[in-house]
Amino acid sequence: MQAFPLFIKLKDRPVLLVGGNDAAAAKLRLLLSAGARCTVVAAVPGSEMQALLAQGQAAWCARAFVPTDVDGHQLVFSAHDDEADDLAVVTAAKDRGVLVNVVDRPALTDLVMPAVVDRGEVVVAISTQGAAPVLARKVRALVESVLPQRIGRLAAFAGRFRSAVHSRLQDGVARRRFWEDFFEGPVASAVLAGDERRAAREVIAAINRRQLDHQGPLGGESHTIFVTGDAEALTLRDLRMLRQADILLHDGEVAAEIIDFARRDCRRVQVSETQLEGRRAEEAAAGQRVVVLINADRPAAVTPLRAAVE
Repeated sequence: MQAFPLFIKLKDRPVLLVGGNDAAAAKLRLLLSAGARCTVVAAVPGSEMQALLAQGQAAWCARAFVPTDVDGHQLVFSAHDDEADDLAVVTAAKDRGVLVNVVDRPALTDLVMPAVVDRGEVVVAISTQGAAPVLARKVRALVESVLPQRIGRLAAFAGRFRSAVHSRLQDGVARRRFWEDFFEGPVASAVLAGDERRAAREVIAAINRRQLDHQGPLGGESHTIFVTGDAEALTLRDLRMLRQADILLHDGEVAAEIIDFARRDCRRVQVSETQLEGRRAEEAAAGQRVVVLINADRPAAVTPLRAAVE
């Protein structure tokens, strides 16, 4: 990963946009949609930029850029047809310690603008680090084709019940399991179908059931996945178990890209073959969802373990 993925709240933050071409106009539309307080510096804006500026949502300096234009701004965007003009903006921004994005010039850019799928509360950003923007747009089209239109409504609906769930279910693991069932069960189905009234009844009943079910300790579970060095060989069942795991146990011989399918807060523990079964039992008894990853390319190690699992 060459750039840190990050969403920034830009509402009412001062942002400078230098340039008046169509690429600059596209950036201004995005910035305005995020609520940024934009200033545009463009001596001769194109027709698209003129139409946006005519709406009065951004301040306009009708002249060439000067380095002091950066002062007082938290982010800078530059879109010129001439690289020298972009370089002047980059130099001024870097001299002042302000992050800058330059359209179609990744070598000059601090901020990488992703392709975006916007579903309200759910926003998906796709980036190729500026190396292949057309590929990023292709990936975005694939995501848009499978992501439900009401997925943002589902996120907002869940937010309405967040405090109730946290007050009723004190245990963090219990809360996470509640939300896993929430997004995979009848509540999510009802919201995505547009029936939020039925969804509300379902979620209230689910909260009450979970509160009763989790008066005692949570039951743990354990699964074993035999993997090769090829992440493409993982089944949908394997991926689901990895993403639900509280702890991964492995022997250090499993490919990192396979381990990375687990949640970020999932504990990853390297254990020896002699420690494995004891640690598995200990974690499951403590209510954890345990996934054991075994390298199937090591027959000598796999045979006794497979026999133990079966």
